[in-house]
Amino acid sequence: MFAFPAAAEIGYASWYGKENRVGSTGKVLQHTKYPAAAHKTLPIGTKVLITHLKTNKTITAIIEDRGPYRKCRIIDLNTIAASQLGIIKDGVAFVKVQKL
Repeated sequence: MFAFPAAAEIGYASWYGKENRVGSTGKVLQHTKYPAAAHKTLPIGTKVLITHLKTNKTITAIIEDRGPYRKCRIIDLNTIAASQLGIIKDGVAFVKVQKL
């Protein structure tokens, strides 16, 4: 049986770097251990493929928090995810997010 690829969401990603902040699940967020992100609706624990559309760099991250809370953004990345995508300096990037 053929499986269609997951629907993609395209928009702006930002990043946050507050180490040891408690997330929406009550868990302490680890910003330098593994790539993780905050999303408004995807279930906590969902793996996503994030593509920086300007550079075509891709990473896999785990949704572990809720956000972002700015209307113009679709996902917030932790420090390591933002670093791997190369958006630390700019602070935001145009990305594609796909549920894996």
